[in-house]
Amino acid sequence: MDKIIPISDLQSKAKKYIEQVKKTDEPIIVTQRGRASAVLVSYESYEGFLATQNEMSFPDWQKKLSRAQKESREGKGVALESYLQKRKARS
Repeated sequence: MDKIIPISDLQSKAKKYIEQVKKTDEPIIVTQRGRASAVLVSYESYEGFLATQNEMSFPDWQKKLSRAQKESREGKGVALESYLQKRKARS
């Protein structure tokens, strides 16, 4: 369930809410005058959002996603640690 807080709570308890978002990785919706006005998310989630947005800016993103999903179903995936090691070795 979404956590919703008024901006006045964020102003007085910012540290608490930032720690909560970092710990749970669940966003907090901030309201102003009773309406949603902002979302507090962890930095990692924000980076993921930007990466997704960047990937979706390419015209063939749906084709790439379909291919990745098919390869994943077929067990052709690569563990993240393995990928990062290979990428680091190339640098």
